[in-house]
Amino acid sequence: MLLILLFMTPAAHARDYSLESGNANITVQSNGLVQVEESITYTFVGTFNEVFRRVYSPPDGYITNIRGYCVDRLCTFDVISVPGGYELIGKLSQPTPQEITFVVSYDYYRGLKVYDDVSELHYKMWGDEWEKPLNGLTANITLPIQDGDTVRYWLHPDTFAKQSILNENVITISTNTIPSREYYEIRAVFPRIDSPDSNFVSLQKGNGLDKILAIEKKHETKKAIANIIYYFSILLAAIVVLFPIFIYLKYGREPKIDYFSLYEREPPTNSKPAVVNAIMMGKIGIPTLDGFVATVMDLVYHDYISLHDIKTDKKYLGLINHEVEEVMIEIKEDTDISDLQDFEMDVYSLLKRYTTDGQILWSEMKEELGKDTKFYDFINNWNQKVKNQIKIDRLFISKGNTYLIAFSSVIFLIVILGYIIISNYFPSNQFPIITNVMVLGVFSAILAFILIIFTAANEKGLGRWTPEGRLFSKRWDNFNKYMVDFSALEEHPPESIKIWDQYMVYALSLGVAKKALKNMSLIVPSDQFSTSHFHGVYYNSVFISGFSSAYTSSSPKSSSGGGVGGVGGGFGGGGGGAR
Repeated sequence: MLLILLFMTPAAHARDYSLESGNANITVQSNGLVQVEESITYTFVGTFNEVFRRVYSPPDGYITNIRGYCVDRLCTFDVISVPGGYELIGKLSQPTPQEITFVVSYDYYRGLKVYDDVSELHYKMWGDEWEKPLNGLTANITLPIQDGDTVRYWLHPDTFAKQSILNENVITISTNTIPSREYYEIRAVFPRIDSPDSNFVSLQKGNGLDKILAIEKKHETKKAIANIIYYFSILLAAIVVLFPIFIYLKYGREPKIDYFSLYEREPPTNSKPAVVNAIMMGKIGIPTLDGFVATVMDLVYHDYISLHDIKTDKKYLGLINHEVEEVMIEIKEDTDISDLQDFEMDVYSLLKRYTTDGQILWSEMKEELGKDTKFYDFINNWNQKVKNQIKIDRLFISKGNTYLIAFSSVIFLIVILGYIIISNYFPSNQFPIITNVMVLGVFSAILAFILIIFTAANEKGLGRWTPEGRLFSKRWDNFNKYMVDFSALEEHPPESIKIWDQYMVYALSLGVAKKALKNMSLIVPSDQFSTSHFHGVYYNSVFISGFSSAYTSSSPKSSSGGGVGGVGGGFGGGGGGAR
């Protein structure tokens, strides 16, 4: 029963209305007075109290003789003043009728413009303040003339027009759906009325026909340009969709190589851990922070430095002593360091710089590293040194990414500049097709932005390996799989703890240290495990993760990303609705 009530509740409280149709009779009297009678048919779902129609006075005129009613007396009529005009209100009978037709009429004084040569009716038959679309409008405009051949007229925007016919002195117009917040107007030019009276018409100095024709010609030209822009926007959107596919087919497909192994059970090349990290994990040639940590561990593995697990006393809140596990870093200064590459020497020198008598607690070093921006600057410079060690062109071709970023950036700028220009010169209420242009432009801009972000974050996405690089990548991927596959390790374990230590250095560089360590702890006998170079830090993960927090602390605080890596001017219009 409760479920039934829950499903019924939304329907019971649904409240909406629609504008089914509109009819307008606009009659220009021989003296220039413009008389309007409108009928608007509403349908309702739910309870509404009134319908309303706002009308506004011409720029230098006024409205009189306002009347209104609902067919079948389904409402009572009222008028209130609003800034610039009036609100015509139909107070609905209750319960709310399912459908009503609201009829209003009023007279415009000085709405018609009279020039020295012609008369001009520039009138909005439907205003842009309606909150709902109108399913269709029928309008009859009666002019004070005898011969229809003397009339010229234009409809704006003509997108909504279904049909328009001039029969003697009556222009009959029917429309398709007029969207909400859109206007629909007519500009009609006909012979100058006799003896115009400024009480009824707006007298204009000079001839008007040539000016009107120039305005309408300019509008037609802009409309043609708007159509061209629309077709261009379709083409642009299609190019934005298809260009990445073209780039992938031309530059992103990987070469075929003769390599079919499932695992690599030892490091497949003698590459330094930082180099493996830079190729496999970072942007091609730029290591992640794991590459730096792996280099530290590689120095430990080769006995340039050592790590010892120790226990120290700390005071909690300055009162209570408690014992904490720490890592002591010791620099082995009697070791020959001539074989170190420049980026390895930099790491060795960095650690040595903070020691006293060749030793320092990791907690103290972490605090020192995070004090200023020196560590941040060091890592960025160090990344470049690692990159200099890699012959990237032999391994990876990044043309696809380069072309796609350039293409997407140009598209993004074109759309932004196009939006600024188009919105200033092609108002969407005058040129509805521009709304479609904007939608296509937004689609193209969003897709271009996504492509920029994707390509910047994933250099391997639309670049491709060379055959040599593809083999390098596949072999190290398979070594990675071997280290994290417990069954493979258990079946073919490394022969000694020293080899395990070497594997752990590469596990760090490949970002799988935790998984590899778990496998190692389950497979390696405890008596061997205790002789590992890294035994002290295996159970102190803060040492490994601490470099990341120190780097974050040293990054410039101002850095948000961490530092790594004419027409439409007719009188009338207004709007309305229901409430």
